[in-house]
Amino acid sequence: MPRNEQKLYEIARAHWCAPGERLVMGDHAAGHIGATVRGLSAAPHPPAVPGGSSVPDPSWPLPTDPVRTGRFWYDEWADDPVIWGWAHAPGPDAAAAAVAAHMTGYTDEAWLLLTDRRLAVSVESRFARPSARPGGLRGRVRGARGDHSDDPAGPLTTCWEIPFTAVRGLRALPLGRTPQPEWFIRIDFTDGSAFDFRPRRGAKAPDYVQSVYSGLTSGH
Repeated sequence: MPRNEQKLYEIARAHWCAPGERLVMGDHAAGHIGATVRGLSAAPHPPAVPGGSSVPDPSWPLPTDPVRTGRFWYDEWADDPVIWGWAHAPGPDAAAAAVAAHMTGYTDEAWLLLTDRRLAVSVESRFARPSARPGGLRGRVRGARGDHSDDPAGPLTTCWEIPFTAVRGLRALPLGRTPQPEWFIRIDFTDGSAFDFRPRRGAKAPDYVQSVYSGLTSGH
């Protein structure tokens, strides 16, 4: 799948978005994803469907030992350059934990997409696999334009999604324990969980958030 944002937007708008649906954010995992769930921290976070991924190994270096084992204070994980995202969740069924689990399963082929209707984790269709979880919106692989389909013709397949109404908001946050902070985007969910991720290379987090909100309001 192309790493170029403009190319991704063209593909998603043509083959993935429903008629009238506005895509306002698209980022792929550019590193490991960790999580703090029920107060326990670790990285990488376990994938939603263990084993069997057909995604090539990106050969990322492992996180530092303290980050891997959760032996750090507060947001020190943000100082590890191989960490791209981090989930904060009260339990494994929270939205942020689901984002982490589904993105981890597809490594650098996973895309986090936000529209004015939904937040989704999507992957190139040739890499998609059915979920082991029976039933439920979060447990099924969904085809292009949101329909349940095994048709591989669509270039993007949705592995997980929730309605836009489950997203409380986005904000830019300086994280880490070093004098020069690491800037992340935080997605806050209505269930009390949150997911942090690094903005794409060259993007400033505050400007990034502003552009997302501009995209959400442009059609109103």
